[in-house]
Amino acid sequence: MTGQFSTPSTPLPGDRHVPERTCVACRRKRPQPEFRRVARVGGVWALATGHRTGRGAYVCADSPACWQEKRLRRAFGAQAPVLSALLLPSELVSRS
Repeated sequence: MTGQFSTPSTPLPGDRHVPERTCVACRRKRPQPEFRRVARVGGVWALATGHRTGRGAYVCADSPACWQEKRLRRAFGAQAPVLSALLLPSELVSRS
């Protein structure tokens, strides 16, 4: 019997690995660029921009349903209302 082994596919030179993350609200896995990152720095959760420091969590960037206070409460507890307000786009807040 001749050994015919399938070799694992190797990435092409131009292909880059894109890490996957999980939304803390809906638990859906997606590529990292499709999320907004929140970080806990100094005991307070806030939107992370620029340099990424602190303990982080990810929330879907294009899904307002994931930004509802009720869904964020599991991961962020009492700080969920503040994060919910931060995640809402400014145009939605100004209409209210």
